Amino acid sequence: MAEDWRLMGQESYLCGRSMRLARWTPYRQGWDHDRCDFCAAEISDDPTGHAAYKEAWVTADDDYSWVCPECFNDFRERFGWVVTDQEADT
Repeated sequence: MAEDWRLMGQESYLCGRSMRLARWTPYRQGWDHDRCDFCAAEISDDPTGHAAYKEAWVTADDDYSWVCPECFNDFRERFGWVVTDQEADT
């Protein structure tokens, strides 16, 4: 997995982070989607249904970095993610 094309330095900001499974919501007004920080799959609640995911894993402390379910499963152990149900402070 060391040569996985999806690895592009995410260790610097995602290792050891708490993650929670969540339905996508915009980080700030005007955003209509986010992308998986690994594979760039689109994550959105767009009613047209063109997004790959409506629900994904997000950093629990800031609701900013999104990881699709497939990449979460592939990298969970490597990145040492802690799963939480805790809502982020907003």
